[in-house]
Amino acid sequence: MNYEGKQISFLKGLTFLHLGGKAVFLPFLPLFLHVKGFSAVEIGTIMGVAPLISIVAQPVVGFISDKYKTIKGILVLLYISVIATSFGIFFTENFWFVFLSFLCMHFALSPCTPLIDSISLKSLGSQKHEYGKIRLWGSLGFFFIAIISGPILERIGIEQLFVPFFVTTLLTILMLLFLKEQDRSSKPVHLKTASTLLKNRVFMVFLGLCLLVLIPHRVNDTMIVLHLEGLGATTFLIGLAWALAALSEVPIFYYLSKKITAYNELLLLSLVAIMYTIRWALYAVISSAYLITFLQVLQGVTFGLFWLIAMQMAVKTVPEHLRSTGQALLASVCFGIGGAIGGTGGGWLLEQFGSQFLYQMMAFVTLMASVLIFLFYVRYHRNKNENHFSKSVGL
Repeated sequence: MNYEGKQISFLKGLTFLHLGGKAVFLPFLPLFLHVKGFSAVEIGTIMGVAPLISIVAQPVVGFISDKYKTIKGILVLLYISVIATSFGIFFTENFWFVFLSFLCMHFALSPCTPLIDSISLKSLGSQKHEYGKIRLWGSLGFFFIAIISGPILERIGIEQLFVPFFVTTLLTILMLLFLKEQDRSSKPVHLKTASTLLKNRVFMVFLGLCLLVLIPHRVNDTMIVLHLEGLGATTFLIGLAWALAALSEVPIFYYLSKKITAYNELLLLSLVAIMYTIRWALYAVISSAYLITFLQVLQGVTFGLFWLIAMQMAVKTVPEHLRSTGQALLASVCFGIGGAIGGTGGGWLLEQFGSQFLYQMMAFVTLMASVLIFLFYVRYHRNKNENHFSKSVGL
């Protein structure tokens, strides 16, 4: 196997372990805190700050990566910080100490995903359309490690959650050591340079439209467990729902990553928003926990396609020397701001009006998003054609 092939193989392993590590930690952390004696309000407070801190962490760390032209070194430091800060979560009982430790840990953990995406795209070079074949290993990692984590924790006890978490994180650091740095740009990066992204009108409007599409998705990430519990789902069904969602992304990332490059990103995003609308409308009217669990396979054709489109747009509109900053900004908007709005707003709607109304509102939001995206697509192409005509006639 040549050098490029080895680099891609290590990136697949890194993506597998990174998202697989999240499958060990995040789904089981509320139960771990409950066993430690924390109240539901305290657990909700601890878990709810995570999306907020990533709003700051992802762009800041992305900028530092671009400025000093290193991704691998920063990733190693981030994962070491994840382990160090997690001690305050696993081995203390004080609420505020756990709260601050989780805040610091998420500050270190949240930028890792966009940085891994960035080094993957740089390693692929002219073959950026193959990104999906790397990203699918993250979905496989989440699926397989989520499946085996339950029986392991049942055997060793949820109090020992730190054991599989430390193992997966240390393996992730080990995998990182085999990677080679991939920064090909010689352009210096300063705050003034990075601020040009905020002046990129097409990219910034695209981020806003992505946010509108993903807010309901983030609501579902947070509320699907409560929705299924309300329908009488067992713990097995809830775990299966998460596993099916992750597994459904694999064929999308594998087969469509290259094909979507032939189509306009805005038009595709509008179609994805329509598919999201159908998904949330079905969740609103179906009262069977078994059917809702099965419908989680729609995650592939909604979020899987969404993320491929978003990454393709970032590649096209963000200069390579600002790639880490741009992808961090994308992740910050979609998962940070989207998670904060979706988590708090979705929780309030669920408590006030019930899960059926919640999913009806989610369908309405994505339907409106689809219309707005299509209107922007029409306007963008009209302006593009007018500019092309003006240049062709010498205006």
